[in-house]
Amino acid sequence: MKSLFIILVALVLTCSAFAQDTAKTKDIKRLLALTGAADLGIQALGSSMQGLRNSNPSIPEEFFTEFQKQFNAELIITNIAPIYDKHYTHEEIKELIKFYQTPLGKKTISTMPQIMEESMAMGQELGKQVAEKIVKQLQAEGKI
Repeated sequence: MKSLFIILVALVLTCSAFAQDTAKTKDIKRLLALTGAADLGIQALGSSMQGLRNSNPSIPEEFFTEFQKQFNAELIITNIAPIYDKHYTHEEIKELIKFYQTPLGKKTISTMPQIMEESMAMGQELGKQVAEKIVKQLQAEGKI
């Protein structure tokens, strides 16, 4: 009888934990939808794909078409959700949802794509400048 009670308690606790995880997962997906995380991922992918197209003209267009079909919002959200689950508690997810529903949160969401794009362009430019500086330095030292 005692072991049956222990099994029942364990079962109830497991079901309760599963229900909490399900609620947390739903809230994570809600947060990702609210922030447009998948759209940002697809936008970043578009930039990368254009660079790949330009630098590798021998890759058939069908590759890019099929890649974009398979690399979709659902795939991104399904794979990002566990990362949020790992780094945030359920309460923190709920607070983030509240924040992103405020005027500042909405502004953050609306400006994020442009900030990302400008940051990537700035990073590329800085990388180019540093690389040129190093090449000049190595040339001056006779190493290249």
